[in-house]
Amino acid sequence: MCRTLRVMNAVRDPKIGIPVTITQYPLHKQYFNKKICSTIHILMDATYFKSFTFVVFSVPFTILIAKYLRLPETEGSSRILANWACNKVKQIYLDSDLIAQEIAEKLGYLPGISYSEIAEKAAQCGHTELAIKLMDYEPKASLQVPLLLHLEQYCRALLKAIESGDTDLVYTVLLHLHKRMSLDQFQLAIRGFPMAQALYIKYCREQGQDAIRAIYNQEDDFLSQAICCIQECYDPKNVASPEASLYSAVEAFKRVHCDALSVLCQDQLRLLGHQKNLESKFGHAFVNLSLHDTVARLLKLGQFKLADKLRIEYKVPDRRFWWLKVVGLAELGEWAELEKFSKSRKSPIGFEPFVDVCLQKDKLQEAQKYLPKVKEEVKVKYYIKAGLLEEAVQCAYEQKDDDALLYIQSKCNASNATLMEKINSYLLQLNSRK
Repeated sequence: MCRTLRVMNAVRDPKIGIPVTITQYPLHKQYFNKKICSTIHILMDATYFKSFTFVVFSVPFTILIAKYLRLPETEGSSRILANWACNKVKQIYLDSDLIAQEIAEKLGYLPGISYSEIAEKAAQCGHTELAIKLMDYEPKASLQVPLLLHLEQYCRALLKAIESGDTDLVYTVLLHLHKRMSLDQFQLAIRGFPMAQALYIKYCREQGQDAIRAIYNQEDDFLSQAICCIQECYDPKNVASPEASLYSAVEAFKRVHCDALSVLCQDQLRLLGHQKNLESKFGHAFVNLSLHDTVARLLKLGQFKLADKLRIEYKVPDRRFWWLKVVGLAELGEWAELEKFSKSRKSPIGFEPFVDVCLQKDKLQEAQKYLPKVKEEVKVKYYIKAGLLEEAVQCAYEQKDDDALLYIQSKCNASNATLMEKINSYLLQLNSRK
C-alpha cells in the first residue's frame, strides 16, 4: 500500500498531471480499459499516455513505476515498451529503417514482446514497409507467416516457413498461393524453393495425375513425364487408352535420350497389340498381362506355336520358356508331349522340374522316366520325394553317402525291416572302408 501511495503521489507532478486517489481507481478502470486488468496497469497506461508528449518522462518514468512496484517484466517494462512501439509506428513520416532499428534496439527480445502485434499495428496505419521490416525480428515463424501473407509478401512468407522446418506451415503457404495465383505463376513462384516444390509434388501425387503432370510439363522434366505416362497406362481409373499413354512415354524417353527405356515401351506397345488380338481370338483375358503370363496362358491353352513365336520375338530366355512349357504341358496332361519335349534337346533347367510337375499331378510312373536323369547331388533327395526308398538307398550307397543312408533310415517304419537291414549292411561296409 505504501508503494502504491508513493506512486500516486509521484504522478500528481504537474508534468504528469494525474491527481488520482485510491477511491478513484474503479473510475479509471472504466475510462482507460474496458478489459479486466489491474488498476496498477490502468495507472501506468494513464501515466504513459498523459505524459507521451514529454519524451524524457514518458517511457522511462513509467518503467520506473513498474520496477518500483515490483511488477513482473511481462506486465511491467515489456508491456510499456510494447505500447511505446505501437505508438511509434504511427509516425509514418519517419524513415522505416530508422523506426525498425530503434524499436529493435529498445525492445530486444524481452519476454512478453510480440513483434507481430507491433507489425500488425504498423500495417493498419498503412506503414507496410515498416511492418515487413519488423517481422524480421519476430522469432516465431507461425506469427510471421500469416501477416506476411496478409501483406502479400508471398516469397518472403514461403522462405520463412521453409526456414522454420515446419512442413504444415509450408503447406499453409503453398495452398494460400495456389488459391491466389494462376497455375503458371504459382509454379514459377515455388521453382526457386526445392523443399516447397518437393512438398507440393508430394501433395499433387495424392490429388491425382493431372496436377503432377502439370508440374513436370512446366519444368520440362521429360523423364518424370514418361514415368507418369507409364503409371497412367496401368491405372484402372485412366480414361485414356493405354496405347496413347505408352506412346507419350516413348516420345518423352526419346527427348531425354533414354533409348533403352524407349525400346522397352515400344515392346510393350507391340505386346499390347498382340494381347488384344489373342483376347478377341480365344475369348480369354490377355490385355495387361506380363509377357511371362501371356506365354504361360498360351501354353496352357495348347497354343505352342504362338507361344514360341512370342518367345522368339521378345527373346525370352530358354530357361524361363522351358519352365513355362513344362508347367503348361503338365497342366494339360500332355505327358507324351512332355516326354517328347524333354528329348528335343539338352534341357537348360535339368530334369528336376519334370519330376516335380509329375509328382504334383500324382504321376509317379511319369516321374520315374526322368529320375535317372536328375543331377547326382539331388538324386537321393528326389527318390525320397517320390517315395522310392529302395532306389534312394541304392543311390546313396553308390555315392558313399552315409548321412543320406541315415536320413533314409529315419524315414523307414517297422514294415520296412528288410530295407532297414540293407541300410545297416551298407553303413557297415562304408564304415569299414574308412
